[in-house]
Amino acid sequence: MPSQSTLCGVVQPILHWGMVLSLVLMFFGLSLGMIAGGQEVSVVPLEDIPGKMLELDPAAFLTLGIVLLIATPLARVFGSLFVFIWEGDRKFVLVSLVVLLMVALAVVLGEV
Repeated sequence: MPSQSTLCGVVQPILHWGMVLSLVLMFFGLSLGMIAGGQEVSVVPLEDIPGKMLELDPAAFLTLGIVLLIATPLARVFGSLFVFIWEGDRKFVLVSLVVLLMVALAVVLGEV
């Protein structure tokens, strides 16, 4: 089993900065929306986010913030997986891979 300090040293910054960046993006999008006034906001497709952000579209910032918030726990699993591989803990490597496989399967089945 990996040392607690190693695992926490990897996972804690991922969770912390993922949440902070997500909140900053959503707050900025909300602020832009309030400044722009009563326009209708809808979800921006992922491929359109960079262009819409350059146009300062509030919905693009809100969408990216939500996507980042959803992706943060997944990034935590990847971070943990790398620690488990580094430490040679095969049991937790397997558990992490199963979690990632389940998430991938859910994404694939969700698009069908």
